[in-house]
Amino acid sequence: MAGEKVLVIIDDKEDAVQLMTESVLRPHGYSYIVANNGEEGFRLALEKEPDLIITDLRTPKMSGLEILETLQAEGRDIPVILMTLHGSEETAVQAFRLGAKDYVIKPFKVEEMLEAIDRVLAEKRRMSKGMRDVDQQLARRVKELNILYGVGKSVTSLLDLEKVLNRIVEAAVFVTGAEEGSLLLVDKDTRELYLRAARNLGEKFARGFRLKVEHSIAGQVVKTGQPILQSTQDEETLKVKTGYLVKSLVNVPLKAKDEVIGVLAVNNKISSMPFTDNDVHLLSALADYATIAIVNAQLYEETKRWSEELEHKVEERTRELRATQEQLLQSEKLASIGQLAAGVAHEINNPMGVILGFAQGILKTLPEDNPLRKPLTTMEKESLRCKRIVQNLLDFARHSEPTPHLININELIDTSCELVEHQISLQNVKLVKAYDPALPSIMADPSQLQQVFINIMLNAYQAMPDGGTLHITTRTVGSELQVIFTDTGPGIPPENVQNIFDPFFTTKEVGEGTGLGLSVSYGIVKAHGGDIEVESQVGKGTTFAIKLPLDKSEGDEGKID
Repeated sequence: MAGEKVLVIIDDKEDAVQLMTESVLRPHGYSYIVANNGEEGFRLALEKEPDLIITDLRTPKMSGLEILETLQAEGRDIPVILMTLHGSEETAVQAFRLGAKDYVIKPFKVEEMLEAIDRVLAEKRRMSKGMRDVDQQLARRVKELNILYGVGKSVTSLLDLEKVLNRIVEAAVFVTGAEEGSLLLVDKDTRELYLRAARNLGEKFARGFRLKVEHSIAGQVVKTGQPILQSTQDEETLKVKTGYLVKSLVNVPLKAKDEVIGVLAVNNKISSMPFTDNDVHLLSALADYATIAIVNAQLYEETKRWSEELEHKVEERTRELRATQEQLLQSEKLASIGQLAAGVAHEINNPMGVILGFAQGILKTLPEDNPLRKPLTTMEKESLRCKRIVQNLLDFARHSEPTPHLININELIDTSCELVEHQISLQNVKLVKAYDPALPSIMADPSQLQQVFINIMLNAYQAMPDGGTLHITTRTVGSELQVIFTDTGPGIPPENVQNIFDPFFTTKEVGEGTGLGLSVSYGIVKAHGGDIEVESQVGKGTTFAIKLPLDKSEGDEGKID
């Protein structure tokens, strides 16, 4: 081929040089370089990298065989034609073993040399083309592997499943040279394939894209678990779905364990270029990545849900433990203060009885106009007040067991209201009742519960000196009977709410309260197996909710814990 470069290593005989250059190479378009000895020729071979070397077997300073050996040692793949004399065929065989491509016996005809040159260079051209093809295939494979590597990194680094699946479909379209691609997942409820990600599919078909598993090519992949590679010729088409035809396609399954969960597909709608088995392999690798991404996303959602459930359970259990701890602390407070109160009450009760007795005895003997009656009357009144306080302390300390009877809570509340009705009416407090007419009877001590109801109602009316409304509601919630008192008073500050059941805690003026009423009420409700809760908003009012168990029957009379 014209333009190819030939290195001629020949002795310095003028006629031999002229024959090669002027009769063989130049007329046929070859460029050439001439070296007059082997060393110079080898140096030029390394520097100029000719397409062909033609050398005499015997050349000064380095023979043809030595040139072959040195080129082989240097790793230079330059074809060599060896020129030999008659009788040196054995040497030619040795040259072939060292990598010579051909040999020509001298003297030679021009045609013989040209034929040898053509043979060697044609073989080189074929080898070069084959190497280029291999290089192109390798470059394409490297590109494909880089794309797969990039998708693999996306699968392991991205938590956004939408982005990962779209990237996989884009990669599928790119590596196969397809016109469009899609990723379909199986709807477990309808057994239909729905579109999860797409590339170049067109908005018309992408919107609401669903396929029946029984009547589609993708459905066959789901049922068999095997990929499908199809192509057509001329004007033939393949039906993806009604109204959607293509000329070639590849569908591969997405498998999670032994279950097909979807299909990765590429299509050519316009081009007739068929897909190959290599495309199937590439799509299968991408489908595996898609499966991993989907399973990872499902595991992430499950782990997130389990974490939230665990966090909720921990918070719930923590609240329960705190409530139990508060109840224990409250019980310890009541027990400790109860013991103290019992001792103090007994010590005070006797001398107060003596003082009261003497005051009442003297009053009986004094005439009405005696000036001592007023201070003695005050002494009697305050002594009686002290006696009531002492009695409250003893009741608080004694924790007397309730005597249960089958009672109607609605009737008991009405009775309690009658006892405080006069006081409430003086304060211009309106009483609103909302009873459950079907409220079941329960086993309880009526006198103790009445004490609780009266205490809460009196606290409510005292909290509304300028008037207001007290709502009383009864209802059943699950296994509880609830009595709810809601007033429209000023409310209780948040810092005081947690202390209102503590003994001797009160926000009333000195002389107006002992701070024992709610503590005693708390103990009574707890003794009945119930609970008492309070909610309050400053400026809006306070709600007390008494919760009593419904699981007591008539056969349990006298057995309240």
